[in-house]
Amino acid sequence: MPWKPDDRYSRQVLFRPFGEAGQARIRAARVLVAGCGGLGAESASLLARAGVGFLRIADRDVVELSNLQRQALFEEADVREGLPKAVAAARRLARVNADVELEPVVVDMGPRNIRELLDGIDLVLDGFDSFEARFLLNDACVEKGTPWVYGACIGSTGLAALLVPGHTPCLRCLMPEIPEPGTSPTCDTAGILGPAAHLAASMQVGRALRWLATRETPSEAEVVYADVWEGRFSRVALPYRPDESRCSCCVERRFDFLSVETPQTAALCGRDSVQVRPLLPSRPDFAALAERLRPLGTVLANEHLLRFRTEEVELTLFSDGRAIVKGTTDPAKARSLVARTFGV
Repeated sequence: MPWKPDDRYSRQVLFRPFGEAGQARIRAARVLVAGCGGLGAESASLLARAGVGFLRIADRDVVELSNLQRQALFEEADVREGLPKAVAAARRLARVNADVELEPVVVDMGPRNIRELLDGIDLVLDGFDSFEARFLLNDACVEKGTPWVYGACIGSTGLAALLVPGHTPCLRCLMPEIPEPGTSPTCDTAGILGPAAHLAASMQVGRALRWLATRETPSEAEVVYADVWEGRFSRVALPYRPDESRCSCCVERRFDFLSVETPQTAALCGRDSVQVRPLLPSRPDFAALAERLRPLGTVLANEHLLRFRTEEVELTLFSDGRAIVKGTTDPAKARSLVARTFGV
């Protein structure tokens, strides 16, 4: 039996604070999901199913087998094909909701491209896994006046907060400086439960849908926090007093992270891997590289990347010239392997 056009969102529209008007605003909304890992993948899925009109999904990484424990948007076929997460997510969501315009962007977000990624966007969902990336996103959103939903998950816990420039504290009001290395738990040291990631994403999307459907900033900003292991849920109010604040970002308008030069190498959370960025933009010739490397190891190539594997090492080269070296956390070794293997 064919479905009626209004069947898809009927239960959502029945929710009184939402209604037909809220659904129309959702349909007109343009959202950026910044990072498509444990938080971003589930957030993208929930937003697409809710009927957000335009969804830009930006991520630098590929689908790995270890992702499948908590990132329900992906499947084993994505791992076998070596698909970038943004592409795999868009491919899956296109089958879920053909009404949503999807734009996958395989990119490492940084000071050089974040403003462009925010163009035309009404709201950003944070799917990052590092403080540096979130501070960069905070700077860009405050500069542009774009609301964003901060989210994080580690171990069995998750949290979320809607941050609206000019109406709520920004991230640097809450956390003036990046924590010193080793002072905060990471997925490498504390692990992560799938339900914690999904709950954190659900709390993020809950904040997002409320704002998108009403365009009203809550009278009191808050962080919502949950622990799926202990069964605890709490909220912390975030008072905003700009006349008393000395925040360098939202009060003094200093956007330090938008002017920082991106380092050439970066360790990836939970991956025992190093990302190596090119000194100059480049567009690799995957076909020529694949032909040269096949006698030396196993090669997987598609329009998005080339992966080269031997018994000792695995390297993935992306279309923007970035490479990920798996099996080391030594930046010098990673740069050397990329240069020797790909000649870049």
